[in-house]
Amino acid sequence: MIDYRLKFTDEATAIQVLEPFVATHSIDVIGIIYKPTSEVIGTPQGPIPVMAARPGWHVNVRGVGEDDFCEYEITVQNPVRSWA
Repeated sequence: MIDYRLKFTDEATAIQVLEPFVATHSIDVIGIIYKPTSEVIGTPQGPIPVMAARPGWHVNVRGVGEDDFCEYEITVQNPVRSWA
């Protein structure tokens, strides 16, 4: 099995590129990833970090074979989610 971490410009592009692989690959749609900014807001429950959307539409793909996802493949230092 080969694991790919992919980043597309938007959901529509991801659907178009991955549609041929739905039957043969495991596809884990993450979507938009949000990361905390340095800003914090106060609430009655305590401080909460302000979150900002990271650019792109993110998808993990696992499959067998020589798939050409190179254009969309990214290297991730701290994955938000990965295969077990």
